[in-house]
Amino acid sequence: MQQEATGALRTPPIRPSRVWYWVAGAALLGSVVWLALGFVFWFRSMSQQVEQLQRVPIPGQDELTLDAARGYTVYYEGMGAGDDTASIPTFHISITPVGGSEEVPIRPYGGSELYNLAGHSGRAVGTFQLQEPGRFLVQTDGEPQSVQANVAIGPGTGGQIARTMLLTVPVALVLFLGGVLLAVVVAVRRGQARHRLQPAVAGPAGAWAQGATPAGWFADPSRRHELRYWDGHRWTEHVADHGTQAVDPL
Repeated sequence: MQQEATGALRTPPIRPSRVWYWVAGAALLGSVVWLALGFVFWFRSMSQQVEQLQRVPIPGQDELTLDAARGYTVYYEGMGAGDDTASIPTFHISITPVGGSEEVPIRPYGGSELYNLAGHSGRAVGTFQLQEPGRFLVQTDGEPQSVQANVAIGPGTGGQIARTMLLTVPVALVLFLGGVLLAVVVAVRRGQARHRLQPAVAGPAGAWAQGATPAGWFADPSRRHELRYWDGHRWTEHVADHGTQAVDPL
């Protein structure tokens, strides 16, 4: 009977393959990994940018080299800097080209920009635009604080956040949505393929009277397997799933 069963078993594989579920899962996992890598890249870039800010104590003065004609942001670093709801001590800052007399105009910062990175806590308080790079004398006036306060000057950190978001979020979103869509399509098409195969392997309803149906492989009435062998008189223990035979008594 085993030889007869083997010869009778001709179940076509269901397409698409289950392998596509793994592909969909890999896409979903890739979206999470890409987001994590984007966060790590952002954190490292931001930390380096904060470390490279040039600082002048409050009160105090120093000569700084601003080597690009571009916009710069002035940050306050000190008590209350990392809390956008807390007030910061009043201070004054002036920026003058070395050898010149005309101060660089500083505008109040329109918005909120904070950082707590690389051992520094800062809040954006002003911006200015340089037409020509060079050496500049930065002077600050204010009451000494119990905690050292500084003015930090450099490129704004908001641009780095925007660049990271543009590089990270769209790719992660495409991977995530692509993985979900692929899994849904595979599930639907496999269900349709299984439905098309069902009439080919299932005998006529109510035809299992003794001797009424010839021996062969049919849908497992217990639904534990795809197919079970009918010997012409009764269901046997021989079952099959995806072309692989096994034994499972009813």
